[in-house]
Amino acid sequence: MGTVYKTHQQLEDEDTERYLKKQADIFERRKARREAEGYKCTVEGCGQAFKEMLELRSHIYDHQQEDKMRMKCNQAKCGLKFNNRRDYNEHVEMHRAEAQVKILSNIRSVLLYNKHGLLVEEFEREFRSMIGKHVPYKLVGYNSAYDLVSNIPDVVQVTHLDGGQTLLLAMPDEKTEHISKMVGNQRSNREGFNYRTGEVLANVGRNTLRKIEKAAEAKNRKVPEFMKKQVEQLNAIGVFEGGLDLLEFQEVYDQEFGYPLDFRCYGFYSLEDFVFHGLQGVVELEVESFRWKIVPRGNIRCAEAPEVKEIPISVKSNFKKLLDENQFGVSVPTLVRTYEGSFGQLNVRELQCKDLAELCYLMPDICCVDKSDAGDLTIFPAGHLIEKEKTNGRTSPALWVLGEVKSNIWKLLNSLPNGVTLTTFVKGYEGYYGYLNLGSLQCKDMLELCGLMPDVCSLKLAENGQYMICPAKKPGYEDKVHNDSRGAQVLESSVPESCKWNVKRVLVKNPGGVKLSEFHHKYLEAVGRNMDASKLGFTSMKYLLNSLNGSLLQFDASESDPILNLSMETESKLSLGPDMVSPLLSERIIRAGWVNVLKVVSPELIYVRMDGMEDKVVKLEEKMEQFYTLEMAGQKIVPEKLIVGLEVAAVDRDTAWHRGRVVSIEAEREAVVIFYVDHGWSALVKMDTLMCLDSQFYKLAEQAVPVKLSGLKRLADMKYWSSGIVREFKEIVNRAKGRGWMQMREGDNSVDLFMKLVSINGNKWGPGKMALINQALVEKGLAVAKTGHSPGVLDKSLLWEGIPVVMKSGKLDSSLQRLVLASLTRIRVEERHQVSV
Repeated sequence: MGTVYKTHQQLEDEDTERYLKKQADIFERRKARREAEGYKCTVEGCGQAFKEMLELRSHIYDHQQEDKMRMKCNQAKCGLKFNNRRDYNEHVEMHRAEAQVKILSNIRSVLLYNKHGLLVEEFEREFRSMIGKHVPYKLVGYNSAYDLVSNIPDVVQVTHLDGGQTLLLAMPDEKTEHISKMVGNQRSNREGFNYRTGEVLANVGRNTLRKIEKAAEAKNRKVPEFMKKQVEQLNAIGVFEGGLDLLEFQEVYDQEFGYPLDFRCYGFYSLEDFVFHGLQGVVELEVESFRWKIVPRGNIRCAEAPEVKEIPISVKSNFKKLLDENQFGVSVPTLVRTYEGSFGQLNVRELQCKDLAELCYLMPDICCVDKSDAGDLTIFPAGHLIEKEKTNGRTSPALWVLGEVKSNIWKLLNSLPNGVTLTTFVKGYEGYYGYLNLGSLQCKDMLELCGLMPDVCSLKLAENGQYMICPAKKPGYEDKVHNDSRGAQVLESSVPESCKWNVKRVLVKNPGGVKLSEFHHKYLEAVGRNMDASKLGFTSMKYLLNSLNGSLLQFDASESDPILNLSMETESKLSLGPDMVSPLLSERIIRAGWVNVLKVVSPELIYVRMDGMEDKVVKLEEKMEQFYTLEMAGQKIVPEKLIVGLEVAAVDRDTAWHRGRVVSIEAEREAVVIFYVDHGWSALVKMDTLMCLDSQFYKLAEQAVPVKLSGLKRLADMKYWSSGIVREFKEIVNRAKGRGWMQMREGDNSVDLFMKLVSINGNKWGPGKMALINQALVEKGLAVAKTGHSPGVLDKSLLWEGIPVVMKSGKLDSSLQRLVLASLTRIRVEERHQVSV
C-alpha cells in the first residue's frame, strides 16, 4: 500500500478539533476545581473561599476599603504604611502612573508586530490573548477601549477606512523604533490573529493602503548615529571626493554595508530630503550639470560659468537614424520614447539642455523644429521643406499629427510593394499602430486622407471596384498596363524576388517544362504552399507569369495551355551545383524489436528509431562534422535549387551537423523548414547555412521511422487528435523514458507498442511487466478501439533486450530456444528487482 496523504483542509479540521477538545478539557478541569475549592481570596493572610465570584469581589472591596482607612498600600510587593493621608495619596498616584505606563507599553507591543495595524474589534481579543486580561481602560479613567486608544496619539494612530472599519496603528518610540523597522520589512500576509484585518485590507484601494503604510512609518525624521558614522566611513575612504552622484549613493551604500539604504523608515520623503536634512553636518549637496552630487562637508565649490559641451557624435548619429525613419515629422514625446527604446536613456541635463526641444535647436545640421499656433513642436530632418496650409481662421493641428500617420503608412507600404485593398490596409494599420482617428486629421474618410499624402501613397481602382492603395511612384517610373479579357487596362504589378525564386525552383525541378494548367500543382510540390496571384496585384496566374516572360522564363502566350520553360539567359546563369543523387532510403521496419520513441505527433504518426542505431547516427554526424567544419568541404546550395523534398546538411541549435529534408520554403524570410530525418524534429533554418548532402552520407537509411498504432481511431466528436490527447500520450511515453518493444501487425503497416510503466489508469505493473500502449490509450479514454480489432499480445519468445531478432529458424529447436530466452529474461528481471530494492 502506498502512502496516503491528507489534504490541507483535512489537516486544518483535525487541528481545530484537537484544539477545541483541549479547551473543553481545560474548562471542565477549572470548573471542577472551582466547585471543589471555590474562589479564594488572594490577599496575604486571608485565604477565605467563596462559592460565587460576586461574593469574592465584594470581599476584596472590603479589604481595599480597610487598607485605605489604615493608609496601607495594597499593591503586591509593596505594603507600605503611612501616617499622613497626603503621602498616602501621592504614593497611590505613583502606582497609578506606573500602571498607566505599563498599559501603554502593552498596547504598543500588541499593535507593533502587526505591519498594517489591527481592526478595533480584533484589538481587544489580541490584547487579551497576549497580556492575559482585558484592556484596563477603567483604571486610567475611560469608559471603553476605543476611548482609551483615541486619546493616546503618541501610542496609537486611529485610521478610519472607507468601508466604515477603524484601524489601529502603533506609533513606535525610541526604544521600539528598530522593531517597527524590522516588522515593516516583513512580507504582508493574512495569517494568524490579523487574518480578519488582512481580509479587510485586501479589499481597500491602493491609495488607502499607501496612506496606511505612510501612517505606519516613523515620523521622527532623525538619522541614527550609527548611520552617520557609516557615511563618515565612506567619506574617509574617499567615496565623495570629486562628488558622488546622488542616484549612485544608494548603490554604493548597499555594496559597502551589504543591505539597502531605507531612508523612508526614518520619515524622509526622498533621497535629497534624507541627505540635505538628515545628514546635515556630515556631507553636503551641490548642483553640477543640473544633477545633485554629494561632496564632503565644506567642499562646495564656488559657482562658475558652466563650460559649454559639444553634443556627442553618437547622439547626433542616433537622432539622424530616427529622423530618417520618421521623415514626415514626429512629436517630442514620440521621439523621446523611440530614442530610449532604441538607444537607451537620453539625459539631456548632461548635455546642458533644459529639454529635448532645446537639444534639437542645437543640432541644426541634424533636425529642424516647427512650432504650431497652439505651441506643439514637430521635429523634422534637417533640410525638410515645411509647408503649412491656409486654415481660414481655423486652428490647424500640429504637423506631427499628420506626419506620424504618414510615416506609419510609409513603413507599411514598404512591405507591400504591389499594394493591397484599402479596407484590408486600414485593418492592418490599426492592428500595428492602433485606432486611426480621422477626425483628429480633419478628414472625412480614408480617401481624403490618402489625398493629403501623394508623396507617400497612391490609389488605383481595381477591376472588382475596390480601391487599391500602393506606394507612391518613384520619379521616372512608368506604369505598365495590359488589357484584360474585357479590353480594360489593368495596372501590372512587379513580382517580388522571393516569388521569382520560387518560380525558378518549379522549373528547375521540372526541366522538361510545366504546362500552365499544372503550374499550381507543381508549385505546391516544389515550394510546399500555394501562390495567390491576386495578393501580388495580378488578376490571374497567367498575367503574373506573362510579366516574367522573356526575362525569367519563356512560353507562347497565344496558346491556350502553353508550356513554361526557363529562358536561355536564366538557364545559362543558373548554377545548379552538384548532380542530384538518389534520395535517402527509409529504415526497414523489422517484425519486432526494441525501439526509442523520438517524437509523438499523434497515435497515427510516431517517429521511432530501432535499437542499436544510435551509435551509427553518432558516427555519421561525427563524419559530417569532420567533412563540413574541419575540412570545410562540401558545397553550398544555390537558393533556386531548394525544393520541397531535397535532402540537405543543416546545423541545428546544438551547433552540430545533421541530415535533413526540406519540408517547406519561406522565401520572404530567406529560410526553409527542415525535417531532421535521423531525429524526428523540424526547425526553421536560414538558406545560406544549408549545404549539399554529400553522397557518402546517403549510405545510412533514415533512422526516424514513421509508424502508427494499430486498432485505434479518434473519438466520435473529434475530427482530429486534440492537443490534450497528444499531450497525455507524450506523458505516457515519457513515463517509460521513451523506450519500448514494437511488433508489426500482419496485413497493414500499423504496430503494437509495449512499454514498461509504473501504473496506467490505476492498474499496477510490477518490474519487468510490459503494458500495451494501444490498450492504455483506450482505457484512459483518449482513443476508441476499432470494431473487430483484437489487442496485441506480447510475443515473449522474441523479447530479449540486446539480442537481435532472427527471422530464419536456427539449428536449435524452437521450443528449446524459447525456454532458454525465457530463463534468461527471468534472471535479468530478478537481478534488476534486487538492485532496485
